[in-house]
Parts: sequence; C-alpha cells; structure tokens
Amino acid sequence: MSVITRKTQIDAAVFETANASNEGINRLLEFHINKTGELDKLIIEYEYGKGKIENVKVLEGSLSNDSNLKGKFKATYQISEYSICAAIDYTDDHTMDIDFAVDKTTNELTLTGETRYERYDEL
Repeated sequence: MSVITRKTQIDAAVFETANASNEGINRLLEFHINKTGELDKLIIEYEYGKGKIENVKVLEGSLSNDSNLKGKFKATYQISEYSICAAIDYTDDHTMDIDFAVDKTTNELTLTGETRYERYDEL
C-alpha cells in the first residue's frame, strides 16, 4: 500500500498579494496546479501501465481550501488504449481525490493522491 505524492517549487508569496476572496485564491491555486505538470505526473505514476493518460484537469468547482492553503480537489482524466493487432480501442473517464498543501516557508506545493493498494501476487 502506497500513497503517491508530488512536490514542486512555486512562488507562495503571490497568494498573500492575491485577491483576498476565496474564489481568487482558488483560481490562482488551480493555475499553479495545472502549470507545474505535477498533477499529470502523479496520475501517470498512480495509473502506470494501464494505458495512455489524457485530458488531466482539475474538476471545475471542486477545489476547496482553508486559510492555511491546505485543501482538496477532484482531478478528472481519461485512460485510453489502442492496439490494432489486439483489436483494442477504448477510452475510460476516471476521477481521483487529491489533497494539496502550499508551504509558504519552503515555497512548495505538495499534491497527494489516493492510496494505491498492491496485490501480493504483483510483488
């Protein structure tokens, strides 16, 4: 059992100068989450080997945070696989609950995905 976590450097000072409204901070958080590419990497690592990961984004209206810039959101993405030899052609929609935290002292954005359970026969 493991939890996938990704960390990246951001300029946390922009959150202090941002519009004090929660909506303004949420837009800024969503921009940073999408800009860094860490959400894509987290989902690719979680879903490794299941197909091509596409259209990764934050589900609109799902981002919520507290005054300490910690919170959660729902990520949506698609897994697709195509093989003409094996007659495989599908695309499935998926979602994942993501926790996040912005550390103002280290200027780090931390994204934490869902727990990934491993089967013993996979070890």
